Amino acid sequence: MFTLIKNAHIYAPADTGCQDLLLAGRKIVHMAPSIGELPFDCTVIDVSGAKVTTGFIDQHIHITGGGGEGSFATRVPEIQLSQLTTAGTTTVIGLLGTDGVTRSMENLLAKARGLEEEGISTWIYSGAYPADSGHITGTLRSDIVLIDKILGGKVAMSDHRSSCPAHRLMPAWQQKPVSAVC
Repeated sequence: MFTLIKNAHIYAPADTGCQDLLLAGRKIVHMAPSIGELPFDCTVIDVSGAKVTTGFIDQHIHITGGGGEGSFATRVPEIQLSQLTTAGTTTVIGLLGTDGVTRSMENLLAKARGLEEEGISTWIYSGAYPADSGHITGTLRSDIVLIDKILGGKVAMSDHRSSCPAHRLMPAWQQKPVSAVC
């Protein structure tokens, strides 16, 4: 399926002025000041000077919701696709926050796959605040190897709610009391 977007004011990211964009599926295959007649069927959309820019990437977002630290009533609901796309976000990297008990890695993966089906690109980080938090396959290493959506692991290191993984990795003679490290 081809789509021709006519008369768009393009920022890619530099201002390139008014251009036409030819899309094949979801990919831009040609951009020029004017694309004339095409030798194949094509949907034509005239946007008459509307601004078109690259999509934003949110590298840290709680797509299954966040919060809950204050109480069950402070939990934030899952994000909806329209909340992302109306802000220009086309790619997200989801993760769990402080709540790795009532929210799960399985739910995070399912939400990422659902958002992908709706049309945006998604990836996730495995784990939650504690360094020893649960993973889908049992270990972070196997999550990364076996699950295509997982880029790496989530560990809070400098937050006051951290499990202080750096403290556990230090030789015993260098360790200070935990309260001094965290």
